[in-house]
Amino acid sequence: MPGEPSPRYPRYICVECSRRATDKNGRPLRFTNLSLSGGFEAHYRGSNEPYDSHICYVDGRTCWADEAHMDGIVVNIYDEETNQK
Repeated sequence: MPGEPSPRYPRYICVECSRRATDKNGRPLRFTNLSLSGGFEAHYRGSNEPYDSHICYVDGRTCWADEAHMDGIVVNIYDEETNQK
C-alpha cells in the first residue's frame, strides 16, 4: 500500500491503491485538480456528485486526499490520533 519513499509525502500510498478510495460507506471516490493550476476536488465515481471531504478509506485504512505540490493529487495514510497526514 505505501508508495515509493518520498521526503515530501512520507505517508503517501501508491496511485493504484488510491484508485480504491471510498467514503465511509464504501462508495467509490475520484479526486482531481480544479484546473491546470491545481486545487482539489472530490466526487463520487459514477454519479459525479461532489464529495465534500478530504477523508477517504483505502482497504480499511483512513486516508487524506489533497492537492500535491506542483499539481496532481496525493493520498496519504491519515493517523487520526495525531492528525498526521
